[in-house]
Amino acid sequence: MTNNKEMQPNQSILVVGAGIGGMQSALLLAEAGHKVYLLDSAPGIGGSMHLLDLTFPTNSCGLCLMLPGRAAYCPTIECDLHRNIEILSYAEVMGVEGELGNFTVTVRNKPRYVHVEACNNCGLCVDVCPVERPDRYEGDLHSGKAIYRPPTRAIPPAYVIDMDYCTRCGKCVEVCPVEAIELEMEESESQVNVGAIILSPGFEPFDARLKGEYGFGHYDNVLTSLQFERMVSYSGSTGADIARPSDGQTPKRVAFIQCVGSRDDAIGCGYCSSVCCMHTAKQVAVAKRLRPDLDVTVFFMDIRAHGKDFDEYFDRVESLDGVHYRRSIVSSVHQYQQTRNLKLNCVAEDGSLRDEDFDMVVLAVGFAPPVDAQQLGQSLGIELNQYGFGVTDTFTPTESTRPGILVSGAFREPKDIPETVVEASAAAASAARLLGSSLDEEKVERIDEKEVDELAWPRVGVFLCDCRGEIGGVIDLEALTAHTRGLRDVALVQSLDNACLAGGAEQIIQAVEEHELNRVVIAGCAARLYQTEFEKMMRRAGLNPGLLERINLRGEVAWVHSNGNGAGKAKELVEMGVASVRLSQPQQQATKEMSQRALVIGGGLAGLTAASSLAEMGHEVDLVEQSAELGGQLRNTRYTLEEDDPGAALSALIEQVEGKERVHIYKEAQVEAVSGGVGQYQTTVALPDGKETLEHGAIIVATGGREVAPTEYLYGQDERVVTQRELEHRITNPESPIPNTVVMIQCVGSREPERPYCSRVCCSKSVANALKIKKQNPQANVFVLYREMRTYGFREDYYREARSQGVTFLRYELPDKPQVSMDGDSLTISLKEPITGEEVVISADLLALSVGIEPNDNRPLADLLDLPLDKNGFFQEEYPKMRPLDFTKRGIFMCGLAHSPRFADESIAQAQGAAMRAASLLAQKKLEAPTTVAQVNTRLCSACGLCVEVCPYGARVLESGAPYAEVIDVLCQGCGACAAACPNKATQQVGSFAPQVYQMLDAVGLEGQ
Repeated sequence: MTNNKEMQPNQSILVVGAGIGGMQSALLLAEAGHKVYLLDSAPGIGGSMHLLDLTFPTNSCGLCLMLPGRAAYCPTIECDLHRNIEILSYAEVMGVEGELGNFTVTVRNKPRYVHVEACNNCGLCVDVCPVERPDRYEGDLHSGKAIYRPPTRAIPPAYVIDMDYCTRCGKCVEVCPVEAIELEMEESESQVNVGAIILSPGFEPFDARLKGEYGFGHYDNVLTSLQFERMVSYSGSTGADIARPSDGQTPKRVAFIQCVGSRDDAIGCGYCSSVCCMHTAKQVAVAKRLRPDLDVTVFFMDIRAHGKDFDEYFDRVESLDGVHYRRSIVSSVHQYQQTRNLKLNCVAEDGSLRDEDFDMVVLAVGFAPPVDAQQLGQSLGIELNQYGFGVTDTFTPTESTRPGILVSGAFREPKDIPETVVEASAAAASAARLLGSSLDEEKVERIDEKEVDELAWPRVGVFLCDCRGEIGGVIDLEALTAHTRGLRDVALVQSLDNACLAGGAEQIIQAVEEHELNRVVIAGCAARLYQTEFEKMMRRAGLNPGLLERINLRGEVAWVHSNGNGAGKAKELVEMGVASVRLSQPQQQATKEMSQRALVIGGGLAGLTAASSLAEMGHEVDLVEQSAELGGQLRNTRYTLEEDDPGAALSALIEQVEGKERVHIYKEAQVEAVSGGVGQYQTTVALPDGKETLEHGAIIVATGGREVAPTEYLYGQDERVVTQRELEHRITNPESPIPNTVVMIQCVGSREPERPYCSRVCCSKSVANALKIKKQNPQANVFVLYREMRTYGFREDYYREARSQGVTFLRYELPDKPQVSMDGDSLTISLKEPITGEEVVISADLLALSVGIEPNDNRPLADLLDLPLDKNGFFQEEYPKMRPLDFTKRGIFMCGLAHSPRFADESIAQAQGAAMRAASLLAQKKLEAPTTVAQVNTRLCSACGLCVEVCPYGARVLESGAPYAEVIDVLCQGCGACAAACPNKATQQVGSFAPQVYQMLDAVGLEGQ
């Protein structure tokens, strides 16, 4: 007899690749309750994100989100600490057997030659290692040793030996104080059983040596963009000092060469890498900030700034003094033997040859598939395209050719960080959906908190964290330990290598138990870092998180007093921390039940996809659509660039959604009012026959967009002037003959002051229509008048095909836009050729306008939900890179054209990602307030309302006629704005009560000063 339990799909998931995409997938799935194996071939997780100090378009830190509600987003640490994630670093997939719901994966574990659990990161092995090796992480600009440690924040942090360089001299073995090194360590194999697999192995930078004409590898002062990234990074080996590798001198003139390893069919890289134009713009901005007198020239073919806010960012960079963008192809680079300067031979846009001299050259290398992509594809039995990237379908953008195996990020197609984060979220949603279960039970033993009597004598444990040597290398921790032992009520002082890692947390928990501690001080990094994880640790130790105090020795002493003069300050900070925690009391966190329903606003492609995904993950969904039909803008699309049938796909999706019992559809409905907050929203919906109030825990905004109505080029005055969509309908209408001469004008209503953004899809739509015209009438003349052709990713192949089939592409520049006139029966289009200045005149049978995309009227809904819009009317996400689907307001997410213009596959990925974000939130069942909420002394409150005005999260309320203001605990993010604004100290912040502050000042003799 078959056991039904055995037939259930395995709910564990393997994520291959632990870069930013893999970590995002792992964290979302783990939050939803799935067991996740996170595998990476590198010695530590983190991927390429560790290379970046700053990211565009915000020029802010790459990884950390320093927000009150979520202390910091360091995915490597969060993955290490999450109870549902098991990290398999330095490992490779050798084979996969089975099917969706029941895969057996064979894993090869490569030898590190250092035992991770034993290594204490003392670094003595590096000191004695006699072998130098190029530091690949630093782009070979700096040398390291044969034994080395992965980049900062990579997990695990233990050392590893590169046996390609190791001579097995044994000196490291002799000096290791904990006997962690084993030079004879061998590889091993293991197996994991999972229900689904997500592939996020990332990319490999193009090997610039394959473009020998540029001299990389031969000329010292020719660098790749990744090498330059490390050079301008404060965390790099040069400390952000821009210097020529040949002589260490500061360059005066630097050239950037774009599309090295991209858009080059001759070397098998015909695709556009999508990221390089903006990456170079960011590097130029950073370089100019570091060296304002630097002269920079960028040689490019097209500027592909197709992301949200990218055009405006590029315009700011291009306008900087000393920055020159030149539309030109560099044919070769030569080095002057004596000076090591470089001569660039280039072909200008007018066809002329030019030579220019520079001090340094940076090659903007493209994205290649991982070096082991072919082996990975064969091991997993999935199809790769001609370039070696994973194959997916437009309407299932994360599903590979083998059921149960998902792909995301740069392994699917070269892409930027936010698109990678979105696809990783979508892949997580697909995995959870395919396994057909929503796991939301907490997989950790609950430990009751110890009763801590307010009158009980404090027993304080002080834990001094070395932060991987960042603190101990500056502060004498032994002396600090001795001093701290003499402080009042301190029962234990203990040093830790890394308090934030799993091993450090276990040491603290053990110490609390053994020494009967009832209060804890952790002196290490900033309190905003890992606060959530330390609160979980306190609960596991049986202590209320309110009995924890954090001291920032790293940021306030080690980093700012690296000369060693911070010993006194370190002692005072610890004294203040102990004084504060002595008065701390257990804080009861408010909780509220989380409604398991979700509201999706908008019934277009994104809204339908989000609703379907949530329903398949086990949630009830209310889908509100303002029109009488579902489908949105996709109803008007007849074909895609990839020859897909969007009509059939949309019909199938609508039928699927309408057939789901968990999806409740409201057509001709309008959101009229919204109250409550995350976990318990109440939304009033106006229907044709009345009103209905819906309750839900999360909201997804998918309000879509619309085609811009053109007001120029005789549109509406001559029936021969149409939009690209109208042309598409003509092409698919057998009764509409294909004209002999068709002209297309790009950027109509986009990238101009009224709409300064790129609408992303227009270039590809014109190429798709041009190819259709040439297919139906090979003799037709098709002219595309463009400013930049932005056929990014694999869409470049179709652009190249259009040119090969005789489609003529003519460039124009602002302010010299094309002119259109009617002269009798003749429709004449003229434009000024930007190089020669000559006028080009075309007599056309049909003129197609590539109009942009604009948002629907989002203001009323934004006001109801208290959500921000950007200056163009699209909804504004919380953080462009790491939180592209979130709002600052918790429990509300966005997707599709509500975010910005995008293709169908991108909208689907965003919708699935938003659904996964909502599902991981709803899986919590109960919502807990932060430990640092504000509290109100009702006897002191005068009901002035200032706290309500300054609260950015809607957590302060003052009912009409009420004698005092109140705090909605679960909405409070602990920012402290209300406490700062309160004129009579009626509001105070938990953890910073006045007596605690006075005690801290008194501890260092400052009270009353």
